[in-house]
Amino acid sequence: MENFAEDVARLCIEKYNFLKKTGKPNAHEWTVLSGIVLKNADCSLSVVALATGTKCLGNSELSKGSQEEKGSRLSDSHAEVLSRRAFIRYLYDQIDLTLNDSGSAIFSRNDKNKIELNSNISFHFFSSQTPCGDCSIFPKLETNGPSPCKIRRVNKDANGHGIVESYYKDVHRTGAKCVKGEEAQDPHLPGADYHIVGPLRTKPGRGDPTSSLSCSDKIAKWLVLGLQGSLLSLLIPPIKLESITIGGDSPFSLDAMERGLYKRFNNKLVRVNIFQAKTVFVHKKGQQRSDPCPISIIWCAVRNSFCIQCIRDSSCRQKARDNKKEKRQ
Repeated sequence: MENFAEDVARLCIEKYNFLKKTGKPNAHEWTVLSGIVLKNADCSLSVVALATGTKCLGNSELSKGSQEEKGSRLSDSHAEVLSRRAFIRYLYDQIDLTLNDSGSAIFSRNDKNKIELNSNISFHFFSSQTPCGDCSIFPKLETNGPSPCKIRRVNKDANGHGIVESYYKDVHRTGAKCVKGEEAQDPHLPGADYHIVGPLRTKPGRGDPTSSLSCSDKIAKWLVLGLQGSLLSLLIPPIKLESITIGGDSPFSLDAMERGLYKRFNNKLVRVNIFQAKTVFVHKKGQQRSDPCPISIIWCAVRNSFCIQCIRDSSCRQKARDNKKEKRQ
């Protein structure tokens, strides 16, 4: 299965590299890439939905403007969520092909004229980094650090006075906040006690709280209910994921992924295969790429294949205008 995870990651990254440069990060920006891969009956793989994105609108931004403007704003532009939106567009196209007897790649009609998923068809999810929220909370690896969770040591300063130094085993932290009103909240204590695990979380909004649940919470819901959403569930059976692959060179914990996606709710839930590939996404966050890209790319494999780029952050637009003015001067 290790080779399979590498194939899924490689296909998504190759599809991203094939797309036009428009909407991709510049030299100092980073983004997250997510995609959904179709595995056919003959075991061939193909990317059917792909997206990049890091942004999420805060509540104040969503409340601005007229009612029409409010309804046209996309609150959650994280790559995982956008790739699922692209996948739903792909499903609509496949349903249309099925109803018009034009040869859908994944659907057919049974004796009762109902749409059903073809046998030996499966879908597999890829993300270049661990989903925000509960899946991202796990201990940091320590190569030269102390093994206990907390160590206290007494040293002496220049005057010979004793100084108590504390060392804490830290955890990878998520910007997602525990849902307000819930009894369980992060204690924000030093080291491993900064977060609690298990509660639902909302995405960060850079000082402006959001109402969008974390990607860990949303993917957990998709694993139970399917990717198709409530409207399409009237027409087609639930479309479940069979595996999730995380990109290489990203903080990753299988225990945290399993906890965040199903164990914290019910250990008896159907488990999904979870892998980490070695293939690395070139535009991931790093020392040279410290600014999140304000643009999202959305692509899906429909008859009129399309690619949409949308600027999600008005402050980034203003920053770009200011930079252009400086260059002119």
